[in-house]
Amino acid sequence: MKRQLRRAFWAVGIITLAAVLLFVGVMLRRDVVEDQGNLKAILNTATAWTGEANSSLDILANKIADSSPALRVTFMLPNGIVLADSGDTLPDGQRLLQRPEIRQALQGGIGEGIDWSTPLRPVLYAATLLGQAQMILLVSIQNTEIIHMMTMIVPGVLLLVGLMALSARLFLRPVTQRLTAQLQQVQALLEGTLDREQIDPQGYYPELKPTMENICLLIDRMRYDLQQISATQDMQRDFVNNTSHELKSPLTSILGFAEMLEENEDLPPHKKAEYLQYILTDSRRMLAVIENILLLQKEAPLPENDLPPVNLRKVAEEVRRSLMPQCEPRGIRILVEGSLGVRALEQDMWELLRNLMSNAVRYGKQDGWVEVRMQEGALSVRDDGVGIAEEHLTRIFEKFYRVDKSRNRGMGGTGLGLSIVAGLVNRYGASIHVDSTLGEGTCFTVTFPPDRLEESSQ
Repeated sequence: MKRQLRRAFWAVGIITLAAVLLFVGVMLRRDVVEDQGNLKAILNTATAWTGEANSSLDILANKIADSSPALRVTFMLPNGIVLADSGDTLPDGQRLLQRPEIRQALQGGIGEGIDWSTPLRPVLYAATLLGQAQMILLVSIQNTEIIHMMTMIVPGVLLLVGLMALSARLFLRPVTQRLTAQLQQVQALLEGTLDREQIDPQGYYPELKPTMENICLLIDRMRYDLQQISATQDMQRDFVNNTSHELKSPLTSILGFAEMLEENEDLPPHKKAEYLQYILTDSRRMLAVIENILLLQKEAPLPENDLPPVNLRKVAEEVRRSLMPQCEPRGIRILVEGSLGVRALEQDMWELLRNLMSNAVRYGKQDGWVEVRMQEGALSVRDDGVGIAEEHLTRIFEKFYRVDKSRNRGMGGTGLGLSIVAGLVNRYGASIHVDSTLGEGTCFTVTFPPDRLEESSQ
């Protein structure tokens, strides 16, 4: 391939370099140097105008731009905010900050450069700082001399094109066809229209083989990174949804007791005090959840030996009282039996019981019951509600999973309660088991490991 390309280079390069590139390059260089000098002169003049002007920056930008055809003037702050521009639309300030002439100006003096992104219409730039480095003045002008120059040498160019086409057909075509096919494979691979497995870097030209191997390696790495990003986004969504669920439960209780206070003006003082106490308790729990969210970045693993003892009977009674506004209209009774002490964070145990008990109430029958029983290192929450079909039992702990969305649409819930319970159970090394019969009820049983139990409970 090297020998063939070298022959093609000498056959085509001598003609083009001698007849076109040298002439056009010299003329273009002279024209660009001249334009750069003119642009710097305009910049110096504009700097003086800026120091004496009393008008707005927009007016001043247009005034400076009127001094030369195709001149564009931009005022911007060093942080990339564009203050004024003589063009029809404001440019992207952050993109302008990446230009070399802007970086030169920020270091002091005048920065200048050329943008060749449009080959026949290069744009010349010059920039300087104004005042006490508080503002940047950027001027640019588009060079159109190349187009004029091309119109002068069209006859010669046409002849050269013919010679180049003949040379390319004789020398370059066999090589370029294969090379083009390989490059098209690279493009298709990058665009995703060609599978990574369809590419064999060993079949490429020796000069392209290392590059193709690197591209394949980068694509494999990018796929892995995209999987990690997707997993991170899923975690963020789960975090938001879990947090919303944890705040919604105590807020529902607060609203329930507040409505009871509002609708029953003749409540006895001791009842009012009781309801207010429920409201204060759930408000504090909401505040604790919010504080935990704010401190997530400092969250540490559970301490091994310093967890405080928690009386689950007391926590269950608190949850029972907080659920009374949902129970009373439907005649559902909550019974708490037995006692159990565990070493855990009380907030975690409250969330575990709240989710299990609120689910039992939500899917309970009219005039039904919910039984919370604690004995022999285990906690169970049983109800006589609608029950769960067997085919759903293996998925009820998945996030957002709802057994029957159409039937339960009016019952509330987000499908996160049992996933939160599963997370808390795993956090303390416990296990959870569910027994359910459709139409008869459900029982969730959480068994704590011996090292999490209080001595009196073992």
